[in-house]
Amino acid sequence: MEEEQQLSPADKAIRKIRKKLRQIEHLELMDRELNEEEFVKVSRKIGLRKDLRKLLKEHHPHETDVMKRQGANLNTEEINVKKFKNIDTSNINQEIPDEPEGQEGALSSDTSRINKQQQEISTRLSANSQNPSDVATASMPTSDFSPVNSPPGYNNTSVAVRPSTPSGAQRNHAVNQKLAQGQAKPQTSVKREKSLWLDNCYEVYTLQGHNDIILGVDCMDNYVLSASRDTTVRVWRVGNIEEERSLRGHTAAVTSVAFLPGPQAAAVLAKFEADYDELPSVQGQVSADCRVLAVSGGLDCMLKVWDILSGEGLGSIYTYNGITCLSCGTWGVVTGTEGGKLEVWSVATGQRLAFVNAFQSQITALYIEKNEVYAGSADGEMGIWKYDSTRRALGAVYIMETDSVTYVTLKRLATLVAKNGKCYLGDSGPNIKILEWKKSRVSRLVNHLGDIGMTDSLAVSADGCLLAASYFVDSGCSSINVREVASDKYICSLIDKDEGRYLAMSTSPGVIVTGGHLLKVWVQQNGNAVTNKVKKIASEVIRPNILRKMSSPAVDSGSEDDTDWASSSDEDDIHLLTANRRNSESEGNSESSGWWCNIL
Repeated sequence: MEEEQQLSPADKAIRKIRKKLRQIEHLELMDRELNEEEFVKVSRKIGLRKDLRKLLKEHHPHETDVMKRQGANLNTEEINVKKFKNIDTSNINQEIPDEPEGQEGALSSDTSRINKQQQEISTRLSANSQNPSDVATASMPTSDFSPVNSPPGYNNTSVAVRPSTPSGAQRNHAVNQKLAQGQAKPQTSVKREKSLWLDNCYEVYTLQGHNDIILGVDCMDNYVLSASRDTTVRVWRVGNIEEERSLRGHTAAVTSVAFLPGPQAAAVLAKFEADYDELPSVQGQVSADCRVLAVSGGLDCMLKVWDILSGEGLGSIYTYNGITCLSCGTWGVVTGTEGGKLEVWSVATGQRLAFVNAFQSQITALYIEKNEVYAGSADGEMGIWKYDSTRRALGAVYIMETDSVTYVTLKRLATLVAKNGKCYLGDSGPNIKILEWKKSRVSRLVNHLGDIGMTDSLAVSADGCLLAASYFVDSGCSSINVREVASDKYICSLIDKDEGRYLAMSTSPGVIVTGGHLLKVWVQQNGNAVTNKVKKIASEVIRPNILRKMSSPAVDSGSEDDTDWASSSDEDDIHLLTANRRNSESEGNSESSGWWCNIL
């Protein structure tokens, strides 16, 4: 509360707008018709974002929205560095804030700024020519120039500008003199190692077909599955924008979908082959090599098995609980329900193998690693269970409670993944929480440029990288931040131009699938070849971008500071803004200092 009272009226207004934008995001995802009051709130979204942008420009220009910027080719970064060889990068430990403006024209503006600063320094030097020693290098202004797409190994620094730009011959002469005196080292060029993520780009296809929000996606080989609130599961082929087929049978929202692992698919096919062995009309059809099986779960309490190539339903299980999420292991399918129950199913026999009442609220996140089941609830609870196939039981391994040493404060937990002893948690806060429960350690990673954002989905790629969806509330834009799981080292970001959240994400070698307001398939392409490719279907090219703030290492902390959307009540905001409006009227403040009072 003390921090709340210390905020300026402008900051309070910013908090209020962001809180309203969060409320609008929640309303837009609701599975019902909005009433008149809610519809009016949603209709104000564009105006609120304009007001927020104006406020930030006046009071916090460093927080200007950069999420709409499309990343340029990283290969141009090396050219930019060479252009500014005269910049002293010896001060390598200071951080530069992210560029507040778009990438186009940034280089020319930085050049003019540097030239202006050089002129100021020259003027200052001439004015103090009687005592040159008074002009210390500490007084030289620094430029915040740093190329937007900095490759790994290039340190983002606060760059000191030299008072003059010597010619190439003068620089070489100075270096040779220092070498002769043993005061300098020969200049060597630093080459960046080739990277699968940095040297390639993604061709992104937007798939049209669903009539409502996409809640679940999965991809395998050359196929993509999507589950939607419109009660359908749809099958797509990578590289095509037309759906292969629509799988219908659910009577309520389909919340999740997944390909069946080989052992389970084989068991299902064997069961059907045995059931139909005596029927001549279907002999040999079920066990055909072209079968690809998947499973889907919905709020209609149905767990369904599909042959995605023929569109045939191979069976269904009534679970008596609305399914909010599911995940597949080689030993069974695990479902999470609205009532907080975890259940293990054999889809070949239709039997429930095990269950546990995990939480008091609905399960919103589920992940399987080997025989361990990681689950989290809407209330921010989280636990780990191990499945014993011999006893057919789920045994609790770890339960996170408020008095736990490794307790993590979560707000509306949305997603989790586990790898190498680390559990990554995404919620409506701006950071990714990392739980290393065996080491009793909790840390967090930056996942947004500002203090406002949501992490709706996480995935682990085949090459061991963590893909984290980042939704920037101020602009409505999303991105995918890529990090190495082993070290949590930031690699790059893939920034989307379209608005909308990535509520679900899946990945296979060379492919990323994101679902939410839009369904998109990201196909990895060679960075140089894609520009020469003749496109036969509509797509866009998204190149990797580097946002310097994401390079911050993990911080040992189990919680984070209150974010703008939830740190104050409506009554407090109204009281403070009313008082401020009275002060502004009595003091005769200009419109530029208090115009934002009217937007609330």
